[in-house]
Amino acid sequence: MKFFPSMKKDKRGVMGIILFFIILISILAIGFIASISLGIIDFGSEAITPVMEGLGMVGDTNVTEAATYSFGFVDGIINSAPWILAFAFVGALVFSIIFVVGYTYNPNPAFMGLYFAFIILLVFFAIVISNAYEEIYTGTDEIALKLQDQPAMSYLILYSPFIFVLIAFITGIFLFAGKNSQENVV
Repeated sequence: MKFFPSMKKDKRGVMGIILFFIILISILAIGFIASISLGIIDFGSEAITPVMEGLGMVGDTNVTEAATYSFGFVDGIINSAPWILAFAFVGALVFSIIFVVGYTYNPNPAFMGLYFAFIILLVFFAIVISNAYEEIYTGTDEIALKLQDQPAMSYLILYSPFIFVLIAFITGIFLFAGKNSQENVV
């Protein structure tokens, strides 16, 4: 016997909300790791490339020319990688917003409290990552100098608490209020 025959049996629950916050936390963690890794790779490339390009002639082979073609090309890619990483980071953030806008599930407004709890968890995670990045960024060692050479990514990670809260609130509006107003207009 059905007590509430008009209720839909939607078994998805809050999985979309949880998935959205997992995506945001993953984007921030991957961006942090990628930025640090890129700084380390850039430091290594900057140390290895001049040595390899200065080898000279070995027998009849011009090793300097071969090293210029190989190591010079790789060094050029590594030098442009900070901007590629920043565009990928912003693209991932835009994808997370599109993920929620395109999500067909309209959660129950009772899940709004859980959504705000996830926003608070996201803020704490973003503050921890931002502070860790700032500790490395403000140093005077080689990695800090390489992170300072990545202005866009450094800005995005250092101001990630604000950026991620803004994204979470915008997507929360789309998630909880956007589809209700669109469905009622017929």
